[in-house]
Amino acid sequence: MTRPTTKRPAAERPATRLQRWGGLVARRRAPVLVAWLAVLVAAGLFYPHVEGRLGAPDYLVQGSESSKAQSLLAERFPALGAEQGVLVFRSARLTADAPEYRRTVDRVIAAVAAHGAAPHSPYAGPGQISADRHVAVAAFAMSGSRADRAKKADELQRRTRDAAAGGPVEAYLTGASAITNDLSDAELRDQEVAESIGIPIALIALLLAFGAVVSAVLPVVVATASVAVCTALLGLLAGALNLDRFVTVVATVIGVGVGIDYALFMISRFREELARRTRPGVQPSRDDVRASVGVAVRTSGRTVLTAGLIVMVALGSMALIRGHIFMEIAIAAGLMVACCLVASLTVLPALLSLLGHRVNLGALPKRFRPADLTPGGAAAPGRWSRWASVVLRHPYRLGIPALLLLGAMCLPLPTIRLGVDWGLASLTGTPSGKGQQIVATAFSPGAVGPVQVVGCGGDAATGMGRLADAAGGDRRTARVLPAGQSGDCAAMQIVLKERVDSPAASAFVRDLRSDLVPHAFAGTGAHVKVGGLTAEYVDLSDETTGKLPLVVAVILTLSFCYLLVVFRSVLVPVKAVLLNLLATVAALGVTTQVFQHGLGSGLLGFTSSGTLQAYLPVALFALLFGLSMDYEVFLVGRIQEERHATHDDTRAIPAALDHTARQITAAASIMVIVFGALLFARVLELKQFGFGLAFAVLLDATVVRLLLVPAVMGVAGRANWWLPGWLDRRLPAAWKE
Repeated sequence: MTRPTTKRPAAERPATRLQRWGGLVARRRAPVLVAWLAVLVAAGLFYPHVEGRLGAPDYLVQGSESSKAQSLLAERFPALGAEQGVLVFRSARLTADAPEYRRTVDRVIAAVAAHGAAPHSPYAGPGQISADRHVAVAAFAMSGSRADRAKKADELQRRTRDAAAGGPVEAYLTGASAITNDLSDAELRDQEVAESIGIPIALIALLLAFGAVVSAVLPVVVATASVAVCTALLGLLAGALNLDRFVTVVATVIGVGVGIDYALFMISRFREELARRTRPGVQPSRDDVRASVGVAVRTSGRTVLTAGLIVMVALGSMALIRGHIFMEIAIAAGLMVACCLVASLTVLPALLSLLGHRVNLGALPKRFRPADLTPGGAAAPGRWSRWASVVLRHPYRLGIPALLLLGAMCLPLPTIRLGVDWGLASLTGTPSGKGQQIVATAFSPGAVGPVQVVGCGGDAATGMGRLADAAGGDRRTARVLPAGQSGDCAAMQIVLKERVDSPAASAFVRDLRSDLVPHAFAGTGAHVKVGGLTAEYVDLSDETTGKLPLVVAVILTLSFCYLLVVFRSVLVPVKAVLLNLLATVAALGVTTQVFQHGLGSGLLGFTSSGTLQAYLPVALFALLFGLSMDYEVFLVGRIQEERHATHDDTRAIPAALDHTARQITAAASIMVIVFGALLFARVLELKQFGFGLAFAVLLDATVVRLLLVPAVMGVAGRANWWLPGWLDRRLPAAWKE
């Protein structure tokens, strides 16, 4: 008869570095908590200044054609400025010829001119007054950095509003910087709405997961502290790195989700360990509490540290792409994850040591509490253990349909089209949005952001003349505006009938570069660059498409190597990388189907622009691949721990799932809630980010972690832990227990 193997208590195992760290924090909890309190106070004092330090989004790709065009225009045609601001005047009753109308125009132009702008009066030349004479525009050049232009646009918008207040004529400032300012305000409101919806629902999910009020509140407290400190840190770096509101919104939402998840894993293991050490009816001793903190840091802390480092590595891979927006996302999100990681390994163990058994205060009725929290022993196998046993008995019958489902979700991905949506649909009530809509209706949707062409050397003037004729005859062109000559350079602007951010405008830029420009400048010897906002978006899309395979390869390779060291197995990291890749691609495929092809657009409250944001595939892949490692490391780490105790994979997998499935489903629910709350945003890019993240986490935590991982590991059996001896001797021993 085989004698049953009992699990050796975690406290009897040799203490690892993480366990010793947890014990140290538990003993020195007072200075740790005081230090965190001081940092939080400093962050709170600085927080009101963060918003003013954030800049405008920068979609420029370093070294791209649009970037070179911008530099040439700034150097040789400074009068054109880096962008065009547009004052828009409208009156339903008066025409532009009415004296009252003219007085309002003159008053607004004078107010704007007093701040350094030089608008061209709508009465000074043709094409600036609409056909019905009720709308007039006055354009002017805006120079300086993006941050400087954003600040200037904010002041000019205020001056425009004040100068026209109470008069018979509406006046608005529109243009790239003015629109960006209003879009930033809209994104801030969307963030506040998402947090007001997501955090209360997350609290309910935590209460159901832990079955105790204090345990449910603690992850939110730690996550909020992490986000507050990191937001202040991002504010300090905003000026030097030109960070904008969008990336801070994304980073904040990621911080809330990740911070709660990391704390959930740590608290769950602490409570389980404390219950195992506590006899019924007896309060745990101080040594029991400290030992439980040490074990929680050694096990769940290892999971958190591994997952967090993989997220940061995945985000860091975006540095391979030359677009500034990728650098912003990588730094902001990576720093937020790092703050959550530090909080989980410092302030959280200190709080757990302080609370001890009081972490279970406010307990729900017993049937709502986790089954493994019975003092003095382990609970009987639960429903997750029974589910794992079913999966192990039928791995192919359950696993193959799941793989086919993920494969079907990947099918829309080859049809993906990238672009940049300006977010105008969310700005209908803002000054810049109203101005843009008036210009689009009375003149042309592309009037605010014309395509710019600059040619230098050779006979550039002749080529520019030919191009003006060719572009003027294109049905997509509204107007051609020659900008004149400067030395051996000539320039022009092309106003399109299409929106700056539309697929049709992007198609025109591609045709211009590949067909119209080569033909017009043939034989002139001139070097020609095409720039402007639409050209920036095209270059960003091309850079993303070109570098995506490299970024994916780097993330997969580094993740495999890291997991190889952590789990000291060949098959486990191979399985993790392949399943994570499949789940991430499936999520991107569904995101493409929804936001590009418009599936469910009525339900989700948006109108498809026909594209995904150009930076979305790379950013989502890096984030999703990193975040999905949370559950992989948490589950497989527990399987490995149970196997060390039982030496039996068929027992280790159900036991591990029984201990982790509740936490994984709770953590995934919280991620889905927090990210999914962005679906209430009005700004389309936030909806896309929120949906992609939420759906991927849901897919990963259910189909992958709770079905495919047990099925694959059950089929592999002992091969899961195979590692050649020569490789084992050469791998770093940092994680080896």
